[in-house]
Amino acid sequence: MTSTLDQAVNSIEQMKQKYREEHNGEEKPVCPICKDSGLKMIIKDIKGNKFPVYKRYEPGMYEFFVPCSCTKGQVSQIEKNNRRYANVPGLYADASIENFRQDLFKEIRSNQALHDARNNAIRYITAFSQYEKEGIGLYIWSKVKGSGKSRLASTISNELTEQGIRNRFASASSMLSEIQQSWNDKSLSEKRIIDSYIKPRLLIVDDIGAKSGQNWMDEKFFQIIDARYQQGKPTIFTSNYSPENLPFDARIQDRICDIERFVQIKMPNESIRQIDRTGGVKKFYEIYENYTQGGTE
Repeated sequence: MTSTLDQAVNSIEQMKQKYREEHNGEEKPVCPICKDSGLKMIIKDIKGNKFPVYKRYEPGMYEFFVPCSCTKGQVSQIEKNNRRYANVPGLYADASIENFRQDLFKEIRSNQALHDARNNAIRYITAFSQYEKEGIGLYIWSKVKGSGKSRLASTISNELTEQGIRNRFASASSMLSEIQQSWNDKSLSEKRIIDSYIKPRLLIVDDIGAKSGQNWMDEKFFQIIDARYQQGKPTIFTSNYSPENLPFDARIQDRICDIERFVQIKMPNESIRQIDRTGGVKKFYEIYENYTQGGTE
């Protein structure tokens, strides 16, 4: 499948050819932004702020490329397809490094842990092509529900999708449910479903260990995890269990506990969901005030 970046580069020649045909052989003006490369460089710092490309590099800055605006029409559909393929939950559809807050917890050590987790996510996003070559994935975990694991994984997915890197996000329970459904639906193929989780460049499995306890679950997860492991494809897991305490058989633990293939990101043992129960009420009034003041159409 062609990535958005490949599509952007390829579309430049198509646009030039079309321009020549419509303007009696005249050459299309060179795009002042990308110089007809089809790609635009984006520079961000560790806080997610964007900077112009001419800014002097400072520690924590990283760069990546996105399709230039001159090719936007050609690549918009493939971008939509990639986002649909990633299937990040709607709650986290807009999750990004830029809007990832690090000050949501009451305890200082929790905020520091979140800060470290975010920085490791940035490292993974920035150097993904190299981590992919080594088959290195992540294991994001905390014993406490609501500590930001899914949001961090969704942020990684969204940021990589923006770079044109196709990836797939799925909850562990939905994967098992999809497989189980194929047993009673002749229009579905269990092998095809399992293959659909083996093939992605990056697979993100959310909340692994939440649904377990039956041999068939262990077997199906092992088929997916082992195939990706053997093929050197990176996988990201989120969980409420440490790798060595996952409620699966030893084969799965052996793969995930491989420290050369999975880097652990420890999230705070504190829930963000309990921080501010008035947040929804505050937003409710803000939306109303914005609407009555003509802030929306």
